Amino acid sequence: MNFFKKVLVILLLVASISVNFSESVDDGTYIYHNFTKADAEEIGVDENTTDYEKNETIQTFSDSYNDIYVTGCFLPTKEELMSMSEQITVVEGVSESANLSNNTYLDLSKDPCFPTVGDQGKIGSCASWAILYYANSYLQAKIHNYDLKGNDSLKCFNPMWAYNKINDGKNEGSGLIGNLNLISRLGSATYETMPPTNNYTIWGNEEAWLEAPQYRITGYEISSTNNTDVMKSWLNEGSVIIIAMHGEDIFTFDNNSILSDFDQSHNVSNHAQAVIGYDDSISEDNETGAFKVMNSWGANWSPNGDGSYYMTYKAMANLNYTTCYRITSAVYNDSDSHPELFGVLRFDPENKGTKDQNITLGIGNESNISGFVDIYESINHNGGNGSMPDFIAIDLTDWKSEFENSLNTTGKGDYFVNFSNGTETSIISEFGIIKYRSYPDIEEINTLNSYNCNKSVVFKFYSKTAPEIINSSVNVLENEVVVSIHAEDVEDDLWGVNVCFDGSNEYYSLTRANQTFNTSFNKSMFSYGEHYAIFEAFDGSGNTNKSEKVYFEILAPTTTSRNTGSHYSSDLSEGIDSGTIKRAVSNSNIVYGNNIDQGYAEELRENVQNGNNYELSKDTIIVGGPESNGFADKYDSEFEISISNDNPGENRGIIQIQTIEVRDGNIIKPYQVIYIAGSERLGTQAALEYFKTLEKLPDMPLTVEWTENGPVVVE
Repeated sequence: MNFFKKVLVILLLVASISVNFSESVDDGTYIYHNFTKADAEEIGVDENTTDYEKNETIQTFSDSYNDIYVTGCFLPTKEELMSMSEQITVVEGVSESANLSNNTYLDLSKDPCFPTVGDQGKIGSCASWAILYYANSYLQAKIHNYDLKGNDSLKCFNPMWAYNKINDGKNEGSGLIGNLNLISRLGSATYETMPPTNNYTIWGNEEAWLEAPQYRITGYEISSTNNTDVMKSWLNEGSVIIIAMHGEDIFTFDNNSILSDFDQSHNVSNHAQAVIGYDDSISEDNETGAFKVMNSWGANWSPNGDGSYYMTYKAMANLNYTTCYRITSAVYNDSDSHPELFGVLRFDPENKGTKDQNITLGIGNESNISGFVDIYESINHNGGNGSMPDFIAIDLTDWKSEFENSLNTTGKGDYFVNFSNGTETSIISEFGIIKYRSYPDIEEINTLNSYNCNKSVVFKFYSKTAPEIINSSVNVLENEVVVSIHAEDVEDDLWGVNVCFDGSNEYYSLTRANQTFNTSFNKSMFSYGEHYAIFEAFDGSGNTNKSEKVYFEILAPTTTSRNTGSHYSSDLSEGIDSGTIKRAVSNSNIVYGNNIDQGYAEELRENVQNGNNYELSKDTIIVGGPESNGFADKYDSEFEISISNDNPGENRGIIQIQTIEVRDGNIIKPYQVIYIAGSERLGTQAALEYFKTLEKLPDMPLTVEWTENGPVVVE
């Protein structure tokens, strides 16, 4: 027996002690008791009866105009109700001391917070329409002051959010208990994030999953439809009431929109609807007083023209299924409250698994679980054997204090996910926990990541402690550059190490061997000269730690100077004295545009290249302007001063230096480019001759003019 089953068995054993007996309580408003086995026997459907089989399918029928209408409400079974006994309150009646309203009339549908009539079409989703679209939409709209008939109409909840998760992947209806339980755990998604659809298998995208928990409900109460005073009191308190009746009976009233007990068949209840008001003055077939009921077949079928009709108090009391439901309250019951802790995950695209699995997310570790959400606990149906969505999110705020206490006392907050017992089991590719403010304002405290994933059961933890970098190094070998780092994490949560070079935004993952990470890079990816590496160690909680810069140098192929012993390119021209300038020329390709500029270029080194088809792949010196040099023309705008026939002017040239980045696949490589050019040949010659005399490379552009006495800097 796995851990999750053990927890459920313990809970059921504890519950069984009290389910057989419960004393009635009078709180001054209602008389109620906790749900018992006797209640389940009285109001639950027996799975072995013919009526249950009839109830487990949608019914379709047409009116006199041949319009097709669909039902699809499953009544709860005895077993289903017993498994929820600890969470259900049975309201027996109104207290004698209750201060009841003297209202004789009420219509919640006149409130701007009440949605316009909906139409389920040919989908067996009547229970989802009554519970999500009418009851929960109205409840949440009152909290957030939404005008559902006006500008906030998209804030109505999409019934398909719940229906598609509890219909076994088929258009065959859904249960009252299933819908209520589901939105107590997952909440409800609005039409803003899950637009209207007739697709009865989709589960909603990432936006819908992140929005829905804001609109969770705390639970529900039940009473009997023959408790007229209770139903009227619930309505006076602003609660929409959910009932189930025989759908075809709606067409038996005499064109006056009033269904009497005399009119109804009392056949098996198969259609869920919302009770939204009452009128004590209405009379039909000698039955006085009636409840207003909102259907989900659109407005056109109704004699009232608004999708509603009236059912007399007597007809309501004598329904085939006399249990009625109301949502007790919202989990986040004012406009400032919201979920604060989410478990979020993504699936391996090739192994998403099927929607008929047990799905559990919670707070805690294998030896100490604080609490969890089991999506399908006490729900007889699931999402079927279709593929899971890309993303799901579950509200774990109920155990936020336990999570934070653990985080503050031990430095770790544990959380987990478990998928099991489906046609195909899901493989989780990414899993994390986030803090949540209010949709869509989400603050991540632990990045959704793949650390310790790629399985169907994942235990993870969030830690405040970043990994520690012990030491790091870069070694330049003949054909490769080898980087190495040793890192540790006190929580044993070290996930990996990345490295970037020369401040680039491109990071490379290093190969791990225990706590040491080593990777080799081809030496050709670096230009000649000095470079640096920065290492970044990170853990499964999203904590990072960066190293200081680790410098290394890539040397150009060299020969030894007889005079100085320094290493420079063997084809370096005479006339350059400064070691800095010699090194810059040695490490660079020299490019020119025409024959005159070629002659100038060869005054720097013997091997030079035509720049017209040249691609930047290492440090480069440009000799000559853009008029005749294609490479100079390509990069002229990168420099502070652009060269033209008029600028910098007659007999003048400019020396300027710029670092230019070039993307090579996923790598961004920075190169030093020295630009020596003038408006005409004497200007280029002046700049080049002066460049050879420099002691160091200039920080700013230098303008040089050719005079009778040679090159002179223009101040």
